[in-house]
Amino acid sequence: MKAFFPCVGAAILILSTASCKKGDTGPAGPAGPTGTANVIYSDWFQPATYTKDTVFGIWGFNYLQPAPKITQNVLDSGSVIVYGKLTGYNPQIWPANQVAALPINLTYVSGSTMTDTWSGLVSPGQVKIRFVNDKNYWTSIANTHRFRYIIIPGGKSVTASATAPGMVTRSGNILDAGMLRDIANNWTHMSYEEVCNKLKIPQ
Repeated sequence: MKAFFPCVGAAILILSTASCKKGDTGPAGPAGPTGTANVIYSDWFQPATYTKDTVFGIWGFNYLQPAPKITQNVLDSGSVIVYGKLTGYNPQIWPANQVAALPINLTYVSGSTMTDTWSGLVSPGQVKIRFVNDKNYWTSIANTHRFRYIIIPGGKSVTASATAPGMVTRSGNILDAGMLRDIANNWTHMSYEEVCNKLKIPQ
């Protein structure tokens, strides 16, 4: 009985190859539905220098990261998540492997109690990383902090019919449209690890 199945498979293969012959290429089929743009994620980038600025008497430091994939259409209908890995702090304030979405507020004691705020301001073509301290304490900041962003096009306020299933990430992983909508609408309640695992992108 065990030898029977391979023989059947061989017979089917012979019949299949015998019944096919090479011919002219047939006409192209109808165009399929328009798919959703790919999920895009940046590599980690580490600003070497920051530009000092002053807004309403509070000075801060900012860095502009080019991001050509962030378009007005993405901002209107999708989601852009900016993450920070603030390794310039003492590990007791920010553990070495910790990652969180911006804005990040860190309250600690250095002579007095103070709060640092890191923001990721997104506009077409760029991400602006900005740092402020509520006491105007720091005159410079460490250049060891790292950041990255994830773009989920078409993920905000979309219906099932407006998003094509089978979305493929840059790493070639197929995603479900419902999952993309869920992440786009609820990522603020998810950890960095959860978002990366759901989108199947490297951390």
